[in-house]
Parts: sequence; C-alpha cells; structure tokens
Amino acid sequence: MMKLLAEDGIDPDIQAHYRLISSINDTIGMHTHDFFELFLILKGSVFHIINGHRQLLQENTLVFIRDRDVHCYEQPSEEDCVFINLSFNKEVIFDLFVFLGGGFPSERLIEPELPPTILLTKMEKEYVRYRLDQLQFIPLEQKLVLKAEVRALLTDLFSRYIREIPDHNKDMGQPEWLLALCVEAKKKENFTRGASVLVELSGKSHAYLCSMFKKYMGMSPSVFINGLRLSYAENLLLNTDMDIVDISLEIGLNNMSYFYDLFKRRHNITPYRFRQCGRIKPDRLH
Repeated sequence: MMKLLAEDGIDPDIQAHYRLISSINDTIGMHTHDFFELFLILKGSVFHIINGHRQLLQENTLVFIRDRDVHCYEQPSEEDCVFINLSFNKEVIFDLFVFLGGGFPSERLIEPELPPTILLTKMEKEYVRYRLDQLQFIPLEQKLVLKAEVRALLTDLFSRYIREIPDHNKDMGQPEWLLALCVEAKKKENFTRGASVLVELSGKSHAYLCSMFKKYMGMSPSVFINGLRLSYAENLLLNTDMDIVDISLEIGLNNMSYFYDLFKRRHNITPYRFRQCGRIKPDRLH
C-alpha cells in the first residue's frame, strides 16, 4: 500500500494543495498519507473504499479525510466522477481546532472509524465550490496570502458544515444489492416513478426495503427518492428557464402543493425564491 507524504506534494510555505480531478482514472489505488484532505464531488458518483468499508458517494458530497484513513476510489458502472481535492498539513487542522476552541466537536471528526461525510444541497455545493475555486486565482508566488486564504476557507467550511455531522455514518457498509439499487435509482427514468420503483428494481418486499433503508441510510425509501427528485429539480431551477409547474411534472410530481411542501421542508424557501437566490452573482457569495 502506498503512503503519500506532505513533503512530496505540499508546499511547506502554503501548507495546502488544490487539485481538480476530472476522472477516477486520475486517482491512485489504495493509499494513506500523513496529511489531511477535503474533497467535494462536483459531478457524478463514486464508490469510496475507506477503512475496509465501501461507500457510494453522490454529487454534492463533501468528505473530510484524516491522516490515518486508508482509501481509494472506484468507478460505478460507466458513470465517472469529477471532484475537487484540497490537501493540507497536520499543522493546519490542529491550529484550526485550537482556534475553534473546546465547543467545536473535533473529537467526533477524528476518532470515529469512518470519516465525516456530508451531503450538501445544490446551493451549498455551489458555495463550497466557489470558495475552493478562489484558491486558483491567487498567484503561487503570494504564498502567505494563499496560506491565509486556506485557513480562512477551512474555518468557514468546518464551522458551517462539518461540525453538523451525525455521530455515525449510517450509509457505510451497505450490502452490495443496496449499493447497486441506489445507483439505479439515480437514473431519471427510475426516480421519477416514485418509491415503488425500488421494490420493482430490487425484488425485495416493501417492508424489507424500509428496514434496510432505515438501518443503512437513516431514512425511508420515499425520503430517498424524493431527495433525488428535489436534487434534479434544484438543477433545473438553477440552470434552465423551465416553469416551476413543468419542473414538478418533470420529476414525477403531479401535485404542485406536494412539490412545494417537499421543497420548503428541505430549503425553508419556495422553488421560486430558491431560483432567485441561486442566480446571485458569485462575487456576492463571499
């Protein structure tokens, strides 16, 4: 097994390294390292093999990798994955925890067997992406500026998102059939048909599916399917001019009131307001 060293890939004056990884083929096999990482999935999905577990990660997922984690990536079926990786020295994370103080749950990030894994909303993903992308625009010769920006960025992301992780990751160690079912469910022709499609695709009873989804994913099949529908709707709201009623129909929801209710429960705003907020120019997000 390969061990990556900070001294071989991270500038000691910056203490961090940003990379955009456009394909799973650009990653290495099973490895560990003496530094920490954050990665954000921008597009597609990936099997994350981590500390002996196999986890299916989808678009909008943010993961904090510790210096003791052993991991690699595998491509599910024909779907590839694009993600941002930010590596940073131990000193950076230790200084961050000292700065955030005793009220920050640093032990819950470091001690569990599996790393913190957070599924962001579309808007949250775009914000995190924007913050990470800003590192590219600072000239490499301005090392102290880059170092300061990395620390400001990590303080922001850890205090906003990573502190909110649950005590454990229920989606780890899923049976192979459940992993495969989740991949199939992400196809538009499937999730638009509703939760009943999971029974058809899996060949399992509704009661058994409910039990397995609760055990491994902490949610019901209906909540899982509606999450996929809403993620697709978010993309249409932000990237098309489709009428909201047509978006509701596009994701398989004929009842507009139900669509609005699901959306407001997830975002606390209406689809119309979500579309307005999502089209704010990037320079107003900082």
